[in-house]
Amino acid sequence: MRTSLIIVLLSVIISVNAQSVEGKLSLNGKSKTELKLESNSAVHLFKEFKTGKYQLKFDFDSKKVPKNIYKETIVFFEFITRIKRDGKLVKNVIRKQPIPYFPGDQAFPGDQAFPGEMFIPAEAFDFIGILASMSKEKGYQGVMPEGTYSVQLIIKPIDFKGGIEPLEFSFILRKRPGRSKI
Repeated sequence: MRTSLIIVLLSVIISVNAQSVEGKLSLNGKSKTELKLESNSAVHLFKEFKTGKYQLKFDFDSKKVPKNIYKETIVFFEFITRIKRDGKLVKNVIRKQPIPYFPGDQAFPGDQAFPGEMFIPAEAFDFIGILASMSKEKGYQGVMPEGTYSVQLIIKPIDFKGGIEPLEFSFILRKRPGRSKI
């Protein structure tokens, strides 16, 4: 009984002092949102990310993460893309190489406009490539088939407790242009 109590207390102490990472990934400030796309073109969607219509922001704080030899707090993350069409999983991709980031307040020290936030490019994930390759039909390369889409973007810290709130965005595509009934 006494040994069990000591083990429980040690577990609580260790978890309180554990190295951890907490944060959020958002699209235009939201963790869950619906996009209104003007076309079925994955390239057009990519352009909307590149021109700033849709902005991915990554914000995280670390607790008790050791600094490297340059006194930087670096955390490696796995980037995961999960796409569903009409409720069925199309693809789940985990980037082979983790990507290093440091907490946002270190990215732009003293920047009051974006304390703790970092913009990240759409290319950090694989959703554009997956969506663009869904149609293999000649003349429809890069055109997404009709359906209801859900795109979940997940960032997982490697070797740390805690987590990053994932982002999910969805959109509905009607029939492709140039088709009568599909």
